[in-house]
Amino acid sequence: MSEKGNILYEDDVTSEWKDLSLGQLLLKQLTLHGTCVAQELFLQCIEKYRIENLILVPPLMVFLAKHPLVDKYDLSSVKVIACGAAPLSEEIYEAVTKRLNVPVIKQGYGLTETTLSVLWSTGDKAKPGSFMLAPGMSAKIIPLGEFETDKTLGPNCRGELCFKGDLIMKGYCNDEESTRATIDKDGWLHTGDVGYYDKERYFYIVDRVKELIKYKGYQVPPAELEAILLTYPGVRDAAVIGIPEEIAGELPMAFIVKQDNSNVREEDIIQYVNERVSNPKRLRGGIRFINSIPKTASGKILRRLLRDSLQSKL
Repeated sequence: MSEKGNILYEDDVTSEWKDLSLGQLLLKQLTLHGTCVAQELFLQCIEKYRIENLILVPPLMVFLAKHPLVDKYDLSSVKVIACGAAPLSEEIYEAVTKRLNVPVIKQGYGLTETTLSVLWSTGDKAKPGSFMLAPGMSAKIIPLGEFETDKTLGPNCRGELCFKGDLIMKGYCNDEESTRATIDKDGWLHTGDVGYYDKERYFYIVDRVKELIKYKGYQVPPAELEAILLTYPGVRDAAVIGIPEEIAGELPMAFIVKQDNSNVREEDIIQYVNERVSNPKRLRGGIRFINSIPKTASGKILRRLLRDSLQSKL
């Protein structure tokens, strides 16, 4: 039995610990005499050294899909791209494959509590934005908000992703309460992520349960709206949060980073999104233009900071 922080896992199951936090990446780079590069230097290195394999996080994928700098460099050497640590939308997936002429982007899904990836895409069999279950693992989808339940959802029904198998942690060290709140009596790890699978058993990640916007009882995934916003010409990056509203509960609101020299207008973007979503998902909270979207080193949007920025201006 080994311990990492307060996570317990089996030595004979987990061969290495992967951590994509900023601190870990920086320390590993320095220890191994590596180099941390800026965006343009990143492109220069690919062109100069004819890099074939890239291991990226979603913010760099958005950069490759949307930034005009990319057109200045020859990236034709790139043959394989792997992406993980945060959800990657189908729109960004397709934009990168088309722009770089890379046939498939490999993806993986896992948590600290799963020790390694439990869902992963492989070669030509992968559908954009989808995953297949790792060997030796079991998965199920359960209704949201139901922990100890025997109910499972069928294909194309959204619910909470749960996993069981040898890769799952044994529990949180010296914290039985948190362990019981995460792993049920039958050994299923509850991820807190919303997802579903299709009839061919491909899995899709929708969003974090706690990130869902509650509009008049409807659950609105911010990631779905963000994926649509990123397809709008002139939008470089986007994030969506729920803002409080007395009658509806929460209203979806978008933060937008414009492309350089873009003259996109709030009303045009709102109309574009509203034409592509159901009524509860419309951007009733409006849009705010900002210089950058705050994110973690692994690409997860820091929605709390966006909410705080609104509060500070009240």
